[in-house]
Amino acid sequence: MKTISFFALIMLAAVFAFGQKQKIDEVKVTPPKFTGVANAVSIVKDGNFESIDDYLAKNIQFPEKDAKSFKQGTEVIQFVVSPSSELSDFKIINSVSPLISEEVIRALQTTTGMWVPGYNNGNPVAMEKEVSVVFKIDGFRFSPDFKTLATNYFSKGGELFLAKQNPKKALKYYDKGILLLPNDESLLLMRGFARYETGDREGATRDWQRIATLGGSSSNEYLSSLTDLKGYEEFANIISK
Repeated sequence: MKTISFFALIMLAAVFAFGQKQKIDEVKVTPPKFTGVANAVSIVKDGNFESIDDYLAKNIQFPEKDAKSFKQGTEVIQFVVSPSSELSDFKIINSVSPLISEEVIRALQTTTGMWVPGYNNGNPVAMEKEVSVVFKIDGFRFSPDFKTLATNYFSKGGELFLAKQNPKKALKYYDKGILLLPNDESLLLMRGFARYETGDREGATRDWQRIATLGGSSSNEYLSSLTDLKGYEEFANIISK
């Protein structure tokens, strides 16, 4: 019998404070902290609280329609935690399906009031946070391993794009890989180039900006082999900012 599982991944470490930028050595920033406790703003900031990962795992329901149609992947949602512990500005970074996106946002909305807000130099400020939730259906003859599947999609995409010069078909495989591992920088890198090649410069920019947000790029040795690809200069400019 098939079993359905999902679990929250560690929240993205990068946190963005709204407001005027200051030199790094002049700023003391602490990100919002989930407590799982109502009226969290009024409690002390330190303590051993429930993680957002555990909370989502207990409160998210795998949409029945998606489970029956074997929808799988990693949902990534960004949102803003206000100084008063309100959640808003939900942004879908990677969607497994519309129903799954709605379910994750619904569960996140129930955490309003359960956050200690982020602080900038001792002042509460609005900050972005991000969660990733894996939706996986187990019980197949061969249980799906996202890393293995994504690696295969990456290899097939590379063959179509670089060897057979068919970026349009390559995109289909990069999309499949990113659906499973949306924070994989190699997949984002190559999908960006494939998008650029097919005329989707906006999509390419989003992929490369995502790499910058995640904090890096592929090795210099690997990148040096891609310098002849269209869009490389734009990619380099985005990463260097």
